[in-house]
Amino acid sequence: MRFFIYSIVFLTGAVCLAQNRPTHFTDSTGALYWRKSTPVYLFVSDAPDGDKERLKSKATAQYADPFYLDTEGVNYIRSRNAVDPETKRVIPDSEVMFEIYADGIAPVTSVSYENVNKFQGDLLYYKAGVSVSLEAKDQLSGVRKLEYAINDGKYTPYQKPLTFQDPGIYEVEYYSEDEVGNVEGKKSISFVVDPTPPYSDLTINGITEDEVISTGSKLYILALDSISGVASVYYKFDDQPFKKYNGLQLPTAQLEEGEHTITYYAEDKVKNVEEHKSFTFFLDKSAPLMVADVLGDRFIVMDEVYFSGRTKLKLTAVDNKVGVKEVMYSVDNEEFKKYEKPFYLPSVSGVHLIKYYSVDNLDNSTADSKNSRYIGQGGFEEFKHNVNKFYVDLTGPVINHSIGNYTFTRSDTLFIGPYSKIKLTGTDPESGFKSIAYSLGGDVGEELYTEPFTLTREGFNTLNYYGYDNVNNRNIAKFTFYLDATAPNIFIQFNTGNTDSREGKLVYPITSGIFLSATDKTSGVNSVTYSLDDAPFKSYAGLISGMKKGKHTLVVKAKDFLNNEAVKEVTFHIK
Repeated sequence: MRFFIYSIVFLTGAVCLAQNRPTHFTDSTGALYWRKSTPVYLFVSDAPDGDKERLKSKATAQYADPFYLDTEGVNYIRSRNAVDPETKRVIPDSEVMFEIYADGIAPVTSVSYENVNKFQGDLLYYKAGVSVSLEAKDQLSGVRKLEYAINDGKYTPYQKPLTFQDPGIYEVEYYSEDEVGNVEGKKSISFVVDPTPPYSDLTINGITEDEVISTGSKLYILALDSISGVASVYYKFDDQPFKKYNGLQLPTAQLEEGEHTITYYAEDKVKNVEEHKSFTFFLDKSAPLMVADVLGDRFIVMDEVYFSGRTKLKLTAVDNKVGVKEVMYSVDNEEFKKYEKPFYLPSVSGVHLIKYYSVDNLDNSTADSKNSRYIGQGGFEEFKHNVNKFYVDLTGPVINHSIGNYTFTRSDTLFIGPYSKIKLTGTDPESGFKSIAYSLGGDVGEELYTEPFTLTREGFNTLNYYGYDNVNNRNIAKFTFYLDATAPNIFIQFNTGNTDSREGKLVYPITSGIFLSATDKTSGVNSVTYSLDDAPFKSYAGLISGMKKGKHTLVVKAKDFLNNEAVKEVTFHIK
């Protein structure tokens, strides 16, 4: 008899229907998935749409009505041997197998986060914008649905990542269900969203209405964050790099006196950063400021100030807050007296010691033992005084000259030429040498000397030169000389007369010779050299003879003792 296993049914009762949970599922390939915990009933029929009869087992009645799938994954309902549908002959060793996949394991949902800046304390904190992604996976029938609820709200199908911007405490519950009704146990995550940066405030103990502080003022930064809490506070003075604040008094001792700006901000534990705040203040680290000004000539070297006898010393005290009460000074350890106006220093060359100090209207003095170099001198409490050295320089520098290259003296007269270099020098053992200037003859004004120089004005001259030290004391010197800028005269003489002319040049017989001579009316001839037909120059020593027939060119040079040079050239023919 031909029959069909008509259907496999399950019974879950009214609760299953109410919950609308499926018990089985056929996928696109025809594979049948069955919830493993659901009972199975078998029915057979002799036609696809015929009447069906429920199968019951006599051999294993206690396990077969209904029966349950025993293996997670694929299970088989089978007959022992297959029968050919056409011939009805038994096919040994070939079973008829009906596959059914038992699925008794619920899906598993995992959570992931994006844009994560978090902090784990008593609660889990996230920065605003955190994105929560849910992903459910099932090993067999596949995921049918994934739902979530926020803060006891209605469950909603999950479609895309959940983004949280607003502050608050969040609890996200979620679960998934597979295609045969296996339901994952509900899970939840709890966290706090912190979208706001912390707040910081600068506190200063010891500040005036004009926002002036001293090194005794105390500066603190207080920071608060009402959600995740403060992680760090940073600060900087002026253009320094930011430093992490340690909660103690801010250091100001290393700052220079003057205006400064402190910039600070706080960061919470999920990286919310406060906008930078700044406060500008004036740091007053000193009593009145003392200044000694030189009215007139002065020069400063290291800690010494040089005066000339024409200068005065002016003392000035400035206090930018409460004003100056008085200024006192002493010259060369004399008794201190009240300063009223600029005064002359003693008109004696040498080092003079000026001590001075000031007191403001709150009796703050310029006294400071750290910068005094004269503690315990003269019976005074000198650590209270500012002390300077002043050197009175009443004499100008020592100046001199030298002449290099082509110079000589004859009959008490100094001769120089246009190639002679004049060098001027000066020294000053007191305030120091500053500069030299010079002028020639009756010239008006002075020319600043920078390097050795030459002159071109021929004849008798006087060079005046002037040396200055660093307080403008002046010394004058001069020297007289004769400047010879005229070259010698050259004479070329043949010892025979010419016999003809050719191409405008004289023609001489082959027996001719040449005599050379030169004269110089001032310094005298130093040398005579010649070159015949582009030969190297050589000193003239006597008659030039033995010339061959043809055209010749003779070049003659003569120099005097000041390097003035004359050149003469002649072209001729030898026949």
